[in-house]
Amino acid sequence: MDLIFKTLPANPSYEQSCSILDDNPDEFWQPLLRFIQEKHGLAQGSWQRIHAGGNALFALNDAFIVKVVPPNWVYQGQAEIDASTLLGQQLSIAIPQVLASGSVNNWLYVVMTKLPGVSLADVWQQLNQSEKLLLVQQLGLFIRELHSLPLAGDNKMKVNWADYIDKLKQDCLPRHQRKGVSENLIAQIEPYLAQQALAQGMAFDDGIDMFIHMDLHPWNLMVEQKDGQYRLCGVLDFGDAIVGRSRLLELLTPMLFMCQGNEALVRALLESYSLLDIGDKEELRRQLMAIALLRPACDFNFVLSQVPQTGERENWQQISEQLFPL
Repeated sequence: MDLIFKTLPANPSYEQSCSILDDNPDEFWQPLLRFIQEKHGLAQGSWQRIHAGGNALFALNDAFIVKVVPPNWVYQGQAEIDASTLLGQQLSIAIPQVLASGSVNNWLYVVMTKLPGVSLADVWQQLNQSEKLLLVQQLGLFIRELHSLPLAGDNKMKVNWADYIDKLKQDCLPRHQRKGVSENLIAQIEPYLAQQALAQGMAFDDGIDMFIHMDLHPWNLMVEQKDGQYRLCGVLDFGDAIVGRSRLLELLTPMLFMCQGNEALVRALLESYSLLDIGDKEELRRQLMAIALLRPACDFNFVLSQVPQTGERENWQQISEQLFPL
């Protein structure tokens, strides 16, 4: 194992970790995968690299998944472990079950069950309106189920909500600048948030703790065909999950990446979820826009590319009307 220990630096820079994950061939990872296979008694077979997400993912025999996470964002691997422990098999849609985990030179690896089906991202653009509607409704029901789970008050995934929101506010402008949002829109962010009375974070708190996956979009959803219709059969990637206090923080992602500016799909998502008061649509739209600006790791240029442009996008009010047709 000396080779793999030397090639995985224990304290890599962010750039080093990105290079190791992105630039190395599959052969680079084989010593580590054989080590994991032997240590945890996994069946013999061939490993297949899965080129998705921000970590190294490998499948073994269509039965197991191994996720390798660098020290720089090791919290993502720990969140997978904690989510599996917290949620177990309580949900109506399958999630990966963590079977084992360990560390090599501060790189965390997680061994999980592989879910059946195909990625929704691979078929989403081929679906017609009624097929998308069915899946959006199913996802709304799943989110309702997820947010209704009873949670112990001392669970490991619970964040200090005030501190969490403060950190999002502090990172908001720098993040959008790093992601290349136009200077015109950058200049409008702080006034927009202040106008929505979210500068203090009060309207961002629903007053109850709930499990928030954070990334419920087609790349993290698995589907399979039943009676000629695609149905959700699995939910992946709990690396950014938290126990927090905002329903909109969860609903925002499928609204952007599945509803994609389609009013009927937005309505279907909210109606099937049914735990949200949508009486004042303008206020809800403003809150969604503000939360979209604050959301962690949001790449707004990518978001805008996912929603068809139907008018000018010179200010956040114009953008909100296109992203959130209520």
